[in-house]
Amino acid sequence: MKKIKLIIPIVAALFLVACGGGEQKAKKADSEAKTSPKKTEKVEEAKTEAEEPAEKELVEITLAATGETMTEIAFEPKTLTIPANSRVKLTLNNKSSMEGMLHNFVLVELGSGQEIATAGISAGKDNAFVPDDDRVIAYTEVSDIGETVVVEFDAPAKGSYHYICTFPGHYPNMIGRLNVE
Repeated sequence: MKKIKLIIPIVAALFLVACGGGEQKAKKADSEAKTSPKKTEKVEEAKTEAEEPAEKELVEITLAATGETMTEIAFEPKTLTIPANSRVKLTLNNKSSMEGMLHNFVLVELGSGQEIATAGISAGKDNAFVPDDDRVIAYTEVSDIGETVVVEFDAPAKGSYHYICTFPGHYPNMIGRLNVE
């Protein structure tokens, strides 16, 4: 009888240890997922704050990267307006034909373009010249001359944002404003 009284607490303790810790492992996995480097594809999902069960209105936008020289390069149009709580499918057409005129679309918090573009140089080609920065909302891969790239993302909160090209030397010529209403 004494052996049973001694074994029961030991078995109970082992059971609690074996079953516990699942929540900590899930939190650690979530934490690791948040700190892992961003991966991009030609059509990609941009980071989102929270998944919502309601289906969002899909807004399709086409943006052109134009210009044959460093002084001519620009986005057309320079201003975009989208509704709040929508899903955006943005198509970037690189209409440049001069060799080396590579472009990308990077949606950033208003006023952060210079810092993001400068940090993008260090991020390098393998990272689409986009730094790992919380102020980056969405971005495309770098598009070659004549190439089209697409990105899908949830509209950020109501307000104004900048979209820029972070290919070295293209900022501040390639900058536009996205308004979310």
